[in-house]
Amino acid sequence: MLTKCYVSVKAKWDRYIKNERGAQALEWIALGMLVLAIMGAIAATMEGDTSMGQAVKSQLAKMINSLGGD
Repeated sequence: MLTKCYVSVKAKWDRYIKNERGAQALEWIALGMLVLAIMGAIAATMEGDTSMGQAVKSQLAKMINSLGGD
């Protein structure tokens, strides 16, 4: 009787352990939340500082223009 219950529970447990469909989605959600947290921290520290924003903007413009062949 005890062995039969053990085998039944073990079979169900193994089925749930082998089901990893949601694991990858959780990893992507965690990565996205980490990126948002980093961006929020950067935005909070640079509030009111336009010189950093202008520097990033000019560097991005240079990179885009170099790709365009200008």
